[in-house]
Amino acid sequence: MPQSMDRSLIATTTTRARRVTREEVVKLKVTTEKKGFLSGIGNFFKSIALMLSVKPAAKPKTDCKVAGHVMPASGWPAGKFPLCVDCGQQINSATQLRNSVWKA
Repeated sequence: MPQSMDRSLIATTTTRARRVTREEVVKLKVTTEKKGFLSGIGNFFKSIALMLSVKPAAKPKTDCKVAGHVMPASGWPAGKFPLCVDCGQQINSATQLRNSVWKA
């Protein structure tokens, strides 16, 4: 070891950490938990805000505008316009389908 090293920084004995008692845990819970009427109202509004902020799952984004729409497996019903399988928009003509004649 070099002579310039401070030996007081080296621990000669191992020290054990002090155990936390049940009373200390209860006291810590009491000081950190908010109790009372106002905290209940705050929690109510927090839960309402959380429910409103959750967004429903969005449909996968497709490029129907570029590549065309996908025909449903049920086919084209007589007298009605089918809905695209990917985006859900109404298909008005066969030229709007994928692998169809290019629109000018």
